[in-house]
Amino acid sequence: MSVTPQQALSRLAIGLLCAVGLNACGSKPVTPVKHKSDPAAVDATVVQSLQRQIIEQEKRIAELESQLDTLKVIDQDLAKRRRPSRPPATLIPIE
Repeated sequence: MSVTPQQALSRLAIGLLCAVGLNACGSKPVTPVKHKSDPAAVDATVVQSLQRQIIEQEKRIAELESQLDTLKVIDQDLAKRRRPSRPPATLIPIE
């Protein structure tokens, strides 16, 4: 059985096409994988940050409440000082 150069060339072309076709069907093209951070880790970080903010705000509120109490005491002292300690000398007697 003799093979002509034209037949050999066509068999070679068909073989190459089959090889390329099978190779393409066998696997998906490699795509770069984007590394996504773990949602649980991100959530934990956000929660810790929010907890720190809450603690700082609670400290600030306590500080402001203390200042407010101090100002109330000062205000009460000033009100006591403004009150006359003795009745005025120019009282009109009640009839």
